[in-house]
Amino acid sequence: MWLNWLLLGLLLVAIFLLSRQVQRTREAEQDLLNKQIPRDTLNQMALLQQQLATTHESIVVLIEAVPDPILFIDLQHRIITHNAAAKKLLSTCEVGKTLMEVARSYELDSLAAEAIAGDRVERELTLNSRLFRSMAGTLAGGAVLVLRDVSELQRLGRARRDFVANISHELRTPLTAIRLLLDTLRRSGSQITLQQEQTLSRISDQTDTLTQLAQEIYDLSLIESGQLPMRMVRASVYEMAADVLSRLQPQAERAGLYLVNAVDIETRALFDETQIQRVLSNLVHNAIKFTEKGTVSVFVVERDAVTGAPAIHLHPPAPLDLDDRLLIGVSDTGTGIPADELPRIFERFYKVDRARGQSGTGLGLAIAKHIIEAHGGVIWAESTLGKGTTFYLTVPKEV
Repeated sequence: MWLNWLLLGLLLVAIFLLSRQVQRTREAEQDLLNKQIPRDTLNQMALLQQQLATTHESIVVLIEAVPDPILFIDLQHRIITHNAAAKKLLSTCEVGKTLMEVARSYELDSLAAEAIAGDRVERELTLNSRLFRSMAGTLAGGAVLVLRDVSELQRLGRARRDFVANISHELRTPLTAIRLLLDTLRRSGSQITLQQEQTLSRISDQTDTLTQLAQEIYDLSLIESGQLPMRMVRASVYEMAADVLSRLQPQAERAGLYLVNAVDIETRALFDETQIQRVLSNLVHNAIKFTEKGTVSVFVVERDAVTGAPAIHLHPPAPLDLDDRLLIGVSDTGTGIPADELPRIFERFYKVDRARGQSGTGLGLAIAKHIIEAHGGVIWAESTLGKGTTFYLTVPKEV
């Protein structure tokens, strides 16, 4: 997507500069005529002008072929030129008129102002009841605006989320029925052979997996569509971590692992307790599952007293601002994650090393990522094969 925008932007710059060059060439030719320059020089100038004009016409044809509305404006937001798609979108679009006159949109006018000020801007805005992904860039003496209609993409995305939510919701009824039938069969007692009991146990396990998958797909669709609001409260990070570790303690004991809560007892933050607890539970559960011996720890990354940066060397996906964010880590001493798989672990249904046959739906980390992003934070993992993995996430500090 960004490459398409880049190529389109370069094309727009080319036509604008060529237009200016044609104008300058004509002015230079007239100046030469006034100064009575030799005819050979004038012929060369005429040939150059013809070549520029031909190139200019070719690029104009290309711009007209672009289905996205394109507008060139000057420093006063007056339209210098536009393509047919812009005229179709804005019926009153004419050279010399201002953006406000033809679009009646403060959003579009503000976008143009930011571009003229020197910023390259991309954002979504609404025009004529349709959603556009807009791009604005600076040009000499003005700016260029490109509008891409994404209304249909938005509708299809919403339809997809609704379809997934409805399917996952409808799956609950047959799954509940299967669970009841299993319980009924097991209550028959001595009539069930050992082999039949083993078969029923496998059916029960698969039913549990399907039930969890349906629930997680439903939850993910709610989070993506913004229908799962985050109830932000001031809460203790230590107590939340303690609760998560306490519930997973039996699983850790069966695996021969130690769970460590290294969070300071006074540490508090602003977050949705239920959702962040869900994230931590998923991370600790995964750490236990992929750790054969050693410890799983929950901790808060301290800041350097001088620089204010994290006290340990990290590789976050975006610059970290720890002035108003708390950085929480979940580390293990397990098998680690291969470097080439790290960028994909937050994808839906992606599982590291499927050959090991570990249970799970492959949606836990995708849900965790959406929850953290809904808190305005980031989540990522750093790992060394054979030494373990650490997941980092940020949440707002207590105000």
